[in-house]
Amino acid sequence: MPNIVDFRDIYEYNWRVLSDYCEALARLPEDELLKNREATHESLKNIFHHILSVHDGWLNVTAQGASADPAMRERDFDEVRTMEPLRAYMKKIIAKEKRFLAKLTDKDLDRGVQPEWKTRPHPLRDAFMQVTFEQAHHTGELIALLWQIDVEPPEMTWIDVRLAMKGDPGPS
Repeated sequence: MPNIVDFRDIYEYNWRVLSDYCEALARLPEDELLKNREATHESLKNIFHHILSVHDGWLNVTAQGASADPAMRERDFDEVRTMEPLRAYMKKIIAKEKRFLAKLTDKDLDRGVQPEWKTRPHPLRDAFMQVTFEQAHHTGELIALLWQIDVEPPEMTWIDVRLAMKGDPGPS
């Protein structure tokens, strides 16, 4: 079972992948970014916005009692037309999650948290896993959609991202 040190490592990876995908999406032409691709949240931008809302909903609102950016959290996905506000939201989310993870102990991982959309509490460790897996699932969706428009997605493999984080460009 993952301990707090494991979660800190996992989240350093998660934040790097989020940041890399944010930058990749920001380089796309607006029509490609906003096009309805008949995916879970329609556009590439909206899928990314959803990933951020999962982080904020579970780890900030539910686990800590407040959003990293309440005004942004309340915005409808389609109201946000560019990646700039999402980049700012992402940075606030990451900063709040970093502060939270820095002060947690292994014992804290067993504390129950209950989001408003669930009927009962779940251990904080499961919330960390839920966010990680949901980010991975939707990153896979972004990868497939980027391939469809002949755009090479950023790296997302655990080994290669961790090497890059250490300044080692590989190959792995």
